[in-house]
Amino acid sequence: MIPPWFFPVVYGVCSVLIVAFAYRIWTKRRAASVERNDLQPPAPPARAVAPTVVAPPRSTPTETTSASTAYTPPPAPVAATPEPGRIPQPYIAASSSTILRGSAIPTWEDRQLLAPRGILTRSHSTPMPRVLAEDVPGMDDSDRKFGSQLNPALASLLPESAERREQSRKELLAAGYHSPHAVENLAATRYVYMMLALVVFGALLLIAPPRLEPWAIGGLIVGPMLGWALPMLRIRSQAEERKLEIGRAMPDLLDMLNMCVSQGLTVHDALRRVLRDFRGVYPALSQELAIVTEQTQISNLHTALENFGQRVDLPEVHSFTSLLIQTERMGTSISEALTTYSDTMRESLRQRADEKGNQATFRLLFPTVLCLMPAVYLFLLGPAVIGLSNFFYQPGGADSLDTGTSAIQRLGQQRARGNGRQR
Repeated sequence: MIPPWFFPVVYGVCSVLIVAFAYRIWTKRRAASVERNDLQPPAPPARAVAPTVVAPPRSTPTETTSASTAYTPPPAPVAATPEPGRIPQPYIAASSSTILRGSAIPTWEDRQLLAPRGILTRSHSTPMPRVLAEDVPGMDDSDRKFGSQLNPALASLLPESAERREQSRKELLAAGYHSPHAVENLAATRYVYMMLALVVFGALLLIAPPRLEPWAIGGLIVGPMLGWALPMLRIRSQAEERKLEIGRAMPDLLDMLNMCVSQGLTVHDALRRVLRDFRGVYPALSQELAIVTEQTQISNLHTALENFGQRVDLPEVHSFTSLLIQTERMGTSISEALTTYSDTMRESLRQRADEKGNQATFRLLFPTVLCLMPAVYLFLLGPAVIGLSNFFYQPGGADSLDTGTSAIQRLGQQRARGNGRQR
């Protein structure tokens, strides 16, 4: 029987958690607003007026000698020194095309949509935040799952750290969710599942009989945890399947690119040609190649390939993108590099298949012992067990054994008596 203090304690803990979550969201929003107000660019200071230089009076040729000795040129203008206690404002490089002065805040307009990263990043440039799809003003809200008003509110009720949010974005990109508000949809879905589990099991707790109340309480605890974890587990499973499909398609991609490049097409045109052929065979790779071709038109091939390697975290994709970037930068033959790398990738796939085959032999040992050997034992020992059962339970079997045992005992007793008489 549940003690009477159990439900007030559960409701009190839930209320404290809800208040803590609401206070955390309020503090985050307040800190963000304070930071925005503090980072407002100050009013530009008044420009210092440079000292005017008065030209010397023009002298006649007769007065040249005397003027040259009497006239002293004015000193060069000295740069205005900053006031005591005033820190000079340095120049901050915001991007390759924008220079901000002082404490000006870089907005999304100051950032590059497809900024080069990896081997193309310049070490001396100041890194700027990446432009995300949800940061662009005027973005279409049709991809939001619960509407343009309800979806952000539900997502904000499930606070996450920046690291976890970035990890969720990577998992969604790997799973093929390229919509602008995919991360927001995931957070809103997880919150809805958690609240739905609480409502369902809470209603069951109210209407369930006393013998089922422990199960309803267990559902109140386990249900929200499953509602929070199952969407991410499903996305990770889709991401793994998608990576396996792309990994299997990479050798065919290299062969098709080699054929197109060897016939005179550029890498960009070859990717567009391969994209049309792979739509029905490898839909995941064709989707990624479509993104690469679109980003190539916006920026350049190097940046598009680096973004492809960041979206799909596979060794084959990283090697492929590095190969194309290096061959184009160094001016080497792309056809020969693709041929060599295609053979190497197929050999690595064959070795990986051999390794999995060798592991399968060891893994099949335990199912064989646990499932097959009992059946073998029953097949071999079954007739003997049946014969022993018939011998003990049929008439004459156990009785004859008892009769023989008693006869042997009587013979032993008679021999013992005979030996005693002889003594």
